[in-house]
Amino acid sequence: MKTQTFFLAVALTVAGSTPATHAQTTFLPQSETDAIVLKFQTTYADTFDHRDAKAMAALFTENATLQNEWGDVVQGQTNIEATLNRLMANLPAGEKLEDTPLVSHAVAADVIVSQGTSQRISPNSAPIQMFFTRVLVREGSQWQLAATQIARPSAMPKPTSQPK
Repeated sequence: MKTQTFFLAVALTVAGSTPATHAQTTFLPQSETDAIVLKFQTTYADTFDHRDAKAMAALFTENATLQNEWGDVVQGQTNIEATLNRLMANLPAGEKLEDTPLVSHAVAADVIVSQGTSQRISPNSAPIQMFFTRVLVREGSQWQLAATQIARPSAMPKPTSQPK
């Protein structure tokens, strides 16, 4: 996929767009988008659960970016693999990852943005909840992660009413 297409898709997502700009019928049916995201998330969690940093890094594009829950940004598949190796070496035994997609949509024919919640679940301790945003891109027949951001919930109280 061309870099320009990726940046255009991200810009449309960030800036917002009219419904006609990213109508699902133009790119991918919602059912197909949801199936792609679910399959990807299952594979992503499986590599985490097996502490397979190499397999997890292979899910990223060559120049992908990862922003972890502490705010650090890592760029490039090789650097991401090294970061994952360090993270996985320090995980408690038996810790698992459980992702739940909340919203996923195709913003271009080869780009899907997915947002959801993630929990790291350890035996004998409370789950650690986080949020994620993932940008998946199709390269050939494979869907890969071009960018991901992981965030912890805010310490500020949630407003009583949500913006519409």
